[in-house]
Amino acid sequence: MIAKQHIYVSESCMSVVPTSTTRSFRVDRELSRVLDEESERMGVSVNALVNMILKRYSEFTRFLSKIDLVVINRELLKSLFDSYPDEDIFGLGVSAGEIIPRDTILFWKKTLTFETVLEYIDKIICRYGFLGTYDETNQNGQRIIVIRHRLGKKGSQFLHGYLKSTLKNTINLESSFELTESSVKLEINL
Repeated sequence: MIAKQHIYVSESCMSVVPTSTTRSFRVDRELSRVLDEESERMGVSVNALVNMILKRYSEFTRFLSKIDLVVINRELLKSLFDSYPDEDIFGLGVSAGEIIPRDTILFWKKTLTFETVLEYIDKIICRYGFLGTYDETNQNGQRIIVIRHRLGKKGSQFLHGYLKSTLKNTINLESSFELTESSVKLEINL
């Protein structure tokens, strides 16, 4: 049975110039219950939650099969990293960063620019890929990006190689890195 609940969708309230479109959808009762529970848990309206879901779909999920991504358990990924010798894990990241990001960004954004590469790191690797939390700032003529993760020391080494190779092989950009067991910091001269 279908509940006669209307869900109105609008763009994020954080936009400088808010634009929205009103849409009405019918959803089954179980889905409506899940949306109500999840919006309550998150402290947002059902409208905001549906917008988040649709945004994730439009920016990421619809491309999953086309860019050959799969979901993997973090502990499994960490154990795969841990199975590599210390001297090989950076090279694994470099090798993966030579082809995967370039192909993915070209398919996803159709152009390789500084901004599309950073968007790839933010959205594909961090926000939707769940490999870490992305933060960035501009300081003294540098773009500083920090990715916090739970992949351990070898995860940092892999991400170092992957990101260094990504920047070099997409937009021919060199950058400096600092690593901890749970974060990768990269500095890019602007």
